[in-house]
Amino acid sequence: MSFLSLAGNQLTSLAASLSALAGLKKLNLSHNLIAHIPGCVYSMKSLVFLQLACNRLENIADQIQALAELKILIVEGNCIHALPKMLCRLTKLELLNVDFNDIQSVPAEMHRLRRLEKLACHPLDKGLHIRHNPLLKPIKEVLDGDLQALYSYLKAT
Repeated sequence: MSFLSLAGNQLTSLAASLSALAGLKKLNLSHNLIAHIPGCVYSMKSLVFLQLACNRLENIADQIQALAELKILIVEGNCIHALPKMLCRLTKLELLNVDFNDIQSVPAEMHRLRRLEKLACHPLDKGLHIRHNPLLKPIKEVLDGDLQALYSYLKAT
């Protein structure tokens, strides 16, 4: 199996037995009631696409680094307060959508995500989607620039 969609099912968790889907490439868990990324997801080492939009996530656990093949991570429309430093170890990420959360700051290590080539606006654009968050100054002003401006700011602080 290469794709599994469990979107829109009012799920709050996943069965641990789903960790057996180690070869799964794409997982869609959007539009559920998930408050924490289920532990079995971190066993799905082949994932390149993980969709968790419109859930009840408040954080992204450090275990996210286990998904080293991940190219697309969509967690928009949750209640995430901060991005963990370990997220910056996912150097294959080409699209990171954290729009419409409660993020106030981002890790200085974000510059390691070199495949995020721009600040993206259109939902299908590759890059970093982060604009619709209560980011604290001066990051908001930096975001009015471009991704390089953001990375330069993060390296300097």
